[in-house]
Amino acid sequence: MPWPLTKMSKTTVWRQRLALMPGWSTEIVIDAPRSHVWEQVTNFRAYADWNPFVIEAQADFEIGKTIRFLEDLKQFEQHWIEATFLTIEPPHSFAWQGHFAAPYLFTVRHRFELTALGEHQTRFRQTHQNSGLLVPFLALQGIYSVSHQGYLDFDQALKTRCETVGSQMEVDHA
Repeated sequence: MPWPLTKMSKTTVWRQRLALMPGWSTEIVIDAPRSHVWEQVTNFRAYADWNPFVIEAQADFEIGKTIRFLEDLKQFEQHWIEATFLTIEPPHSFAWQGHFAAPYLFTVRHRFELTALGEHQTRFRQTHQNSGLLVPFLALQGIYSVSHQGYLDFDQALKTRCETVGSQMEVDHA
C-alpha cells in the first residue's frame, strides 16, 4: 500500500516518486583507504552484520556469475533479488544487473564506484538505473523512495563500518 498522503503534500510526494523513476545516485565520503572500503563492500557474507538495507547477500564474485540478496523495503516487505555481475574492476568499481520475470517488465542495473580522494579517504558512489514496463507503476507506489532511502542507509552504515573497523585495525597494529 502506498504511503498515506495529506492534501498539502500530495503534489510534492508524487514529484519525488516520479523523479526517482529512471534511477538515482548516492554518494558518501569515507575516511578509510579505498582498498579497505573495497574489502568491506565486496564481503557480501558480512552484510548481515552491518547493512540495514541489504540484510543478506550471497555472491560468486566473478563477471557473469550471480549475486543474490535480500533487500528490506520496509512497508513493501523484504524481497530477494538475483542479478548477474556485469563488470568487476578491483578496487575501482563493479556492477550487476537483474530483472523481474522478464527484462521488458523490469530491469535494474546497479553500479558501485570507489574513488580514492587521498591515502585515507574514499568517495563511495552507487548508481541505480531502472527500466521496463513496470517502472511507472513501481514509482507511483513509492517503492523507489523506500529503495533510495535504503541505499542512503547502506552508504552511512558502510561509512561507519569502514571507519570503525579501520580504527580498530590501527589500534590492533599499534
